[in-house]
Parts: sequence; structure tokens; C-alpha cells
Amino acid sequence: MAPRCPSCKGKMETDPPHYVCTSCGLVINRYQFDKMKREHFAASKRSDDDPEYEQKKKNKDYLDWYLSSNKDKIDED
Repeated sequence: MAPRCPSCKGKMETDPPHYVCTSCGLVINRYQFDKMKREHFAASKRSDDDPEYEQKKKNKDYLDWYLSSNKDKIDED
């Protein structure tokens, strides 16, 4: 079975050391292909209805906000 494009689910052809999607034209190497596949798999396992996922997302959003606001304060000093 041929690998599928992580972006559009089209057929990927191997042109060592790259993978080329016959549908969208995406060209990636093996490392990028594996990384995109892992990210897609992790995203598909997440559920927006999952309270633990929602809490982690809120915590991350808060941390990003907090760090960005403190960075501005540190730069002023």
C-alpha cells in the first residue's frame, strides 16, 4: 500500500530521498513525512469534548499569554 499525503490524503510517490504527492505536489523528506504523520495521528486522537484536552489547551493558552505579557515588561527594564 502506497503512503498517503498527510496534507491532502493523495498518493505519495517515492523519489529518494523525497516523497512527492501526485495530487497536491507536496515534496517532503522521510523525516518530515513521519513528523506530519505523527502530528496528524495525535490530532485525530484528540477530542474537543475531552475535558482533559480542554484543560491542557486552556493552560497552554494562559501560559502563552502570561509569558508574552511578561516579556514586554522585562524588555522595558
